[in-house]
Amino acid sequence: MIPAGRTPLSTADIAKRQGRKTLLRGAVQQLPEPISRPGARTLIWDADQIDAHLAGKPVPELPADESPDDLLDREEARNVLVGLGVELKPEAWRAYINHGYAPEPDREIFGVGHWYRRTIVAWPDQRPGEGAGGGRPHGSKDSKPRDRATNPRLREADARKARVQKVLADSNGQASAADIAAAEGISERQAYRLLTQLQGPAE
Repeated sequence: MIPAGRTPLSTADIAKRQGRKTLLRGAVQQLPEPISRPGARTLIWDADQIDAHLAGKPVPELPADESPDDLLDREEARNVLVGLGVELKPEAWRAYINHGYAPEPDREIFGVGHWYRRTIVAWPDQRPGEGAGGGRPHGSKDSKPRDRATNPRLREADARKARVQKVLADSNGQASAADIAAAEGISERQAYRLLTQLQGPAE
């Protein structure tokens, strides 16, 4: 996470501060802890902490409080949503992002999409199938049918239903919500709703 108001640095930025072209692995290990989450492919550091470290001064602490302007990478954003009660597995969140159902990243930091915390916190009320994001805006009086052929989200929804129908046919109706969720990269709750639409409620 990049705390609000902090300046992120990459390995290239730190190397430049040291007058080097690249940052050797041993030098990286001597730096303060990155502010990017553990396991992140792209390491990111805080500028104030790095400058203090290079100057031989005590490394300042990062802000302890959460801020709406904190920047979160994809997995950090998903964890915030899970904390808000949204059932969202990594593959489902990735599918939302890839298909344009999730909000666009607010900033690109060293090639990695990041979202403001406020963007992610607001998303559950706007996501597909949940309120305004799943259909027409609340209060809309437009009764003209939407053109499924020109609406990418509706086209994708129709294509998904067709794929699930084929899975059901091939399995003689035995495919479970877990099977569908794994195949489509969605949550099991979404898969269950989709199966219910196609098969009807269980008697």
